[in-house]
Amino acid sequence: MSQTTTVVIVHRDDIERTNLRSAFEALSGVQIVGERSDLRSGLALAHQVKPQILVFDMVPPFDDVAAAAQFKVEHPECAVFIATDVLDPEVLLKVMRAGAQEVLRRPLDRAALREAVERVTRASAKKSGSSASRGVVTVFSNKGGAGVTTLAANLAIGMRNLTRREVALADFDIFSGDAAFVLGVHPARSLGDLLNAPRIDSANVHEVLIKHESGVSVLSQPEQLDRVDGVTPQQIGSVLEILSSTHDFVVVDAPHVFNELTLEIFDRSSTILLVCEPSIPSVRAARRSLDIFNKLNFLVASDRVRLVVNRRSDSSAITIPQLEETLGMPVFGSISNDYAAVSMAINVGKPLVGSHDESRAGRDISTLTRKLLPSEAGSDNIVEVVPARRPGKLRLFGRG
Repeated sequence: MSQTTTVVIVHRDDIERTNLRSAFEALSGVQIVGERSDLRSGLALAHQVKPQILVFDMVPPFDDVAAAAQFKVEHPECAVFIATDVLDPEVLLKVMRAGAQEVLRRPLDRAALREAVERVTRASAKKSGSSASRGVVTVFSNKGGAGVTTLAANLAIGMRNLTRREVALADFDIFSGDAAFVLGVHPARSLGDLLNAPRIDSANVHEVLIKHESGVSVLSQPEQLDRVDGVTPQQIGSVLEILSSTHDFVVVDAPHVFNELTLEIFDRSSTILLVCEPSIPSVRAARRSLDIFNKLNFLVASDRVRLVVNRRSDSSAITIPQLEETLGMPVFGSISNDYAAVSMAINVGKPLVGSHDESRAGRDISTLTRKLLPSEAGSDNIVEVVPARRPGKLRLFGRG
């Protein structure tokens, strides 16, 4: 097979999930881009990474049939494989009517699996053209003060300016987010009002959004923290799902921790921008984040997690090449250390991007936006200028 076929596996049994992963990985040109034991989180992941093959396990009482059917309606280009021990003809007919393309039975026939994957690959190769890009971009750092909120807010503005499509900015940094303030908007309602509503639905979500003058819809972080006391991953997931279904792009200002809330956000993100400063504490924090992302299988797809360096300076003790060597990941984009312009923009509530007198930081964020959306920008060959490599190497810390 000449092209890469991406696969997400959702299976409750750890041993069976491992066996399926091994069987798929033994096939040439197949890449596992995620696996989950829970159906809800597995579907959330699949909605964002858009695999060519989604594998479900199917066990009595077969409640997953409806989930498989709904996913197939929303993603008709994805082939759904069902893993089951049940051979009842009526059940199998119901599964196939729900949109399943293949049924994988135990013990797994690896030759049959290879043929099934090849059928999917051939069908995918025949399709031509592509739809307009969509996605959820989450901006994250597990170290506070890295400039995540400023980057998220301006990235949303940059996407709106570049595409003229529907863009939402969601401030899920419950304890320290300030995205609305950065953009100079003063919402009457916030995430807190939404989470305290009788239910979370599309109407309630849109009631708490406020439009920035650029056209970006902003979901504000609550002023009163008790309004979000007891917030659950399911609630955050529901809000994000509604936003992504009604907007072409959603930019998330994420909390600075790894917990159930952020994992829910990550599962629903098509791209995660890991923000790092050129300093040893920040690089160490980024390395810890990458270790966790690796354990979560987020680094299997090379473009799922992307490294962004903020406050880049010619006088930084750590150069871009040194940072890349230490983290083992290329820098996707970098933003200049433009303290005066950034501080002024935040204090007056004006975006850094979109004006005729864009600052260095504003220009860098605009470049980052175009790199994230190359098809929208009309070019796949955007080159960013970064400082040249300095002579000599600096080992920041061991790789143990």
